[in-house]
Amino acid sequence: MAVMAKPYPTEMTTPISLEGNRKMSVEAHRNLFCSVYDECLNDAVKRGWNSFTCVRCPNYTVTDGSPEHSIEAFATQRKSA
Repeated sequence: MAVMAKPYPTEMTTPISLEGNRKMSVEAHRNLFCSVYDECLNDAVKRGWNSFTCVRCPNYTVTDGSPEHSIEAFATQRKSA
């Protein structure tokens, strides 16, 4: 397992699109399978952000590209939690 750096989410003024524009998609802006993703999500909520991006975070590129780590798998995992 990789050593994680201090998380660094950045506020986005434009909401992430769930459909269409790849440039504004969830997968383009967030590492949903980051081990500190929930911490960043909580931080964004506490700060009152409408949206956030992970692209400036040093952990953004720490990823697993396997099929079980897709946006659909993430949604299923969160729904059953």
